[in-house]
Amino acid sequence: MNRKTILLGLLILLLTGAFIGYRMYNKPHRDLTNAAADFTLSATELFAGYEADEAAANTKYLDQVIRVKGTIMAINTDEAGQTSLTLDAGGLMGGVICQMDPALEIIFAEGQEVTLNGLCTGMLMDVVLVRCVPV
Repeated sequence: MNRKTILLGLLILLLTGAFIGYRMYNKPHRDLTNAAADFTLSATELFAGYEADEAAANTKYLDQVIRVKGTIMAINTDEAGQTSLTLDAGGLMGGVICQMDPALEIIFAEGQEVTLNGLCTGMLMDVVLVRCVPV
């Protein structure tokens, strides 16, 4: 093979890789509003599962759509306008934090019982669900 053929092949390979990378980076998020939940749990059950065995709970729940039901213990909004609900899970040191989907404009109140779909990202001191939407 001559040098031009090799360079042309490498250029095509590079452009194909760049296109695939671009498509994956800009892939739309999964719509959690109508998504079927992989697991339906109370906030207490989810937190207890992580408290008992975090590694096993990560294997089971990580990156899964979780439908969680609980009572709002606290509502926080950060500087960027991101709203997070902390659901009471009966734990002394933690609960379930639900970071709400930023596209939503829904009003919540402390003490309100809610059911939310969210993606589980694991446990820090609290179990964290992201991109949560009410169901």
